[in-house]
Amino acid sequence: MTGWAVTGTGQQLELAGAGARLGARIIDIVIMGVVAIVLIVIGIMALFGFADDSATDDEQTIGLAFLIATWGLVGLIGLLYEVVMIAIRGQTLGKMMASVKVVRADNGLVPGWGKSIVRWIIPTIAGTIGAVLIPGVGGLLFMLIIYVSLLWGSSRQGWHDKAAGTLVIKV
Repeated sequence: MTGWAVTGTGQQLELAGAGARLGARIIDIVIMGVVAIVLIVIGIMALFGFADDSATDDEQTIGLAFLIATWGLVGLIGLLYEVVMIAIRGQTLGKMMASVKVVRADNGLVPGWGKSIVRWIIPTIAGTIGAVLIPGVGGLLFMLIIYVSLLWGSSRQGWHDKAAGTLVIKV
């Protein structure tokens, strides 16, 4: 049956469509984008607050370190947002708004920590490799391939879903 999957326990689940999944991802990008912009602006303000003519070298170094730490914090928040929410609820805020949920393919339950981490790390590694191989657009291109791969099979699983053993269903 196209649009449906059967778990290892025999439960039939209606699969989420590509449009709903894309909508959920866009909402999540907007949410994380707002958080990132706020934190990065704070980091830049800290850097330039220390970068005036009267600032000492130590103060400028502290400002730069704060800006770098801000980028790391943005990455950490992104990881926690995706991994924790999928592990515990099977849904990010974007998925909740789009009425889709990530479940284990074997039993239809929420993915848990291991599967959630695998689901997150596949596009992250692909994006990192892509960024190294094709600076500028490679990271986005490689991640896009991972996400678009859900169009190539009847179970609508992206490569990250296949690796993790998860399905994205309608709720």
